Amino acid sequence: MADRPIITLLTDFGWGDGHIGAMKGVILHINPDCRIVDLAHHIAPHDVMGAAFVLGQTYAFYPPGTIHVAVVDPGVGGARKPLVLETRDYLFVGPDNGCFTLVLKQEQEVQAYQLVEKRFRLPRVSQTFHGRDIFAPAAAHLSLEIAPEEMGPAVDCADLTRLAIPEPALDGATLLGEGIWVDYFGNLVTNISEEDLGAFAPDGLIEIEIKGERIKGLKSSYAEGKEGEIIALWGSAGLLEISLKERNLHRERGWGRGEKVWIRRSR
Repeated sequence: MADRPIITLLTDFGWGDGHIGAMKGVILHINPDCRIVDLAHHIAPHDVMGAAFVLGQTYAFYPPGTIHVAVVDPGVGGARKPLVLETRDYLFVGPDNGCFTLVLKQEQEVQAYQLVEKRFRLPRVSQTFHGRDIFAPAAAHLSLEIAPEEMGPAVDCADLTRLAIPEPALDGATLLGEGIWVDYFGNLVTNISEEDLGAFAPDGLIEIEIKGERIKGLKSSYAEGKEGEIIALWGSAGLLEISLKERNLHRERGWGRGEKVWIRRSR
């Protein structure tokens, strides 16, 4: 691990309270030399699917050895297990509630351990703030090169919680997808990848339909199109995005997660 290990924090806490600061204080008390990076803190409250998406799209941009802490935990204090996951390049700390769905999908080799060893927790554990009392200290101890297996018994990865993330489907001459995320600008991110569309329409000649609106073909960037025009293009995650040029699609049209997207070959 690096001389100054990196710990990222992803939560739904926002900045209005001291929850993020408390987690950082716990980490720095245990390892003052680590670097803490705020990955995201404005995940919608209790939005485990959103946390899984953001984590899945960002974690691999960090250097090997980074420890990613994800605390979007509506079941805090309940039966879900606190976990540390070990992959080839990263460690992940958080609840077994689906936050790590895309990590488990994208990583080839994963070992999981339940965080039960009391010496890697705070002396007093609140039933409402495991981010501070369990996950932050665990991450800090991991940054000191404590082995994950020291933190508790191994867990079969086949038993870990995975969210049902919809996959695109071919229905006759139509490729059917749906919105899975709305970004800060109100753009609708779908589950249709460049590979999906390339296999369906190799020539790229398509028509997209959503909520009765039809979009002819794809733009190459947000610079194309007229203000207020609904456009489609490839986003930075390699997924098809629907956007309202220079406006907020989600706010103005109300389109969000679960919105159906039909793609047909154009003649």
